Amino acid sequence: MKKILNIDDIRNLAIMKNSYNYVIKGSIKMEKPKILIVDDKLANLIALETLLQDIEVECIRALSGNEALQLTLEHEFALALIDVQMPEMDGFETVELMRNVTITKFLPVIFVSAIYSDDFYKIKGVEAGAVDFITKPIVPKVLIGKVKIFLELYSQKKQLEKTVSELKTALSEIKTLSGLIPICSVCKNIRDDKGFWTNVEQYIAAHTNVDFSHGICPGCMKDLYPEAYARLKAKGKIE
Repeated sequence: MKKILNIDDIRNLAIMKNSYNYVIKGSIKMEKPKILIVDDKLANLIALETLLQDIEVECIRALSGNEALQLTLEHEFALALIDVQMPEMDGFETVELMRNVTITKFLPVIFVSAIYSDDFYKIKGVEAGAVDFITKPIVPKVLIGKVKIFLELYSQKKQLEKTVSELKTALSEIKTLSGLIPICSVCKNIRDDKGFWTNVEQYIAAHTNVDFSHGICPGCMKDLYPEAYARLKAKGKIE
């Protein structure tokens, strides 16, 4: 008999979970969203896969609540479809355990059941952490419609995460100057954080995204190149 995970086991395994965002040249490689389908009867899992075959998703099977919990540590799921009536650990218990772990705390769960279909069990399902309840026999259009809604929400979530990641990267590349800057009153060199003195251009270039374009101001031209200054002044090019 397989060991049934308790909440401490799950938390410890969650710490060891690897990241499943594949980063390529700074962007997230989007894979097919994954749906966890949980039922102790293989025939029911195959039936669910058949109903969802026309949707761009990857269905991951679990034959027990215990196996489902382990799979959540190995995959990132967009949605879980969980049968309520299962031996050892039923759907309610499975979802309650999921809600106590960070990585599955907000995983959307739809309960599927043929026996527990009255309002009492629907309310119990919501209290356990499910977001919806589908009764058997399953109406294909109803199931597909609900699944598509949650897949769209998942897609929006991933896009938001990507945008936030890009913004964080952009902000980390922005250089700013602030605070008191030690500057020599004679030569105008600046002392950096390591105690070395450098000219203003080098210091600003190292601490900002500024580039310099060099020229000569009218005052310096008048002192250093008086003839050129006089010609430009006569032509009205210098005020």
